[in-house]
Amino acid sequence: MGKLRFPSNDLSKRILTEVGFEDRLEGFSLHERIGPNAVTMYSFEEVVSLLNDPHPRLDFKQLEEWIRSVMGDTDLAKHIAQAIKEGNNDQERTFSIRDLMEERLSQCGMEGHHEENII
Repeated sequence: MGKLRFPSNDLSKRILTEVGFEDRLEGFSLHERIGPNAVTMYSFEEVVSLLNDPHPRLDFKQLEEWIRSVMGDTDLAKHIAQAIKEGNNDQERTFSIRDLMEERLSQCGMEGHHEENII
């Protein structure tokens, strides 16, 4: 699948900033006793948190589009599309997408990175 390119400083700021009501993302967390629990997410980090839930439910195509259009991260969106295509089931897709998003979040949290430093 290849590695994610380091994000620009502007992209890092977008990824680490909450979005407005219009750009929120919605998903569900399934629980044994209460069933589906709606989850409204306003940040990239909240999406990663949902993907770390034991039973997350999220429309992967909608997530890919949200990453592409709201976050402006075409590289990550491309990798997510590939993970959707290559995954054999939703659990595999969830783990792959979660790992990609955690990698991006880690990259955005790194101090002093610059896209010019990529060789």
